[in-house]
Amino acid sequence: MKIEDELKNLNVKQTKMQQPQLNIDLSQTTEETCESCGHSVFTQAYKMRKLSALLSPAGQESMIPIQVFVCAKCGHINKGFLPKEE
Repeated sequence: MKIEDELKNLNVKQTKMQQPQLNIDLSQTTEETCESCGHSVFTQAYKMRKLSALLSPAGQESMIPIQVFVCAKCGHINKGFLPKEE
């Protein structure tokens, strides 16, 4: 099988795994803005957490990526975008 065919099959599988599109009226939503500068465009980023080997099911230290959204203008992460820490 050619690499192009493999990539095409992978794209088809990924498309099938995506959640169905919701039909939402955007006028009934509220815009999120940066708590620091008021900008309304955000980019994806990841915070990294280290898991001790003692707590890891695999018995090895590992890194856990946590997806967050950062302001595209100033880099601030709104409090509501962060996971709850206990």
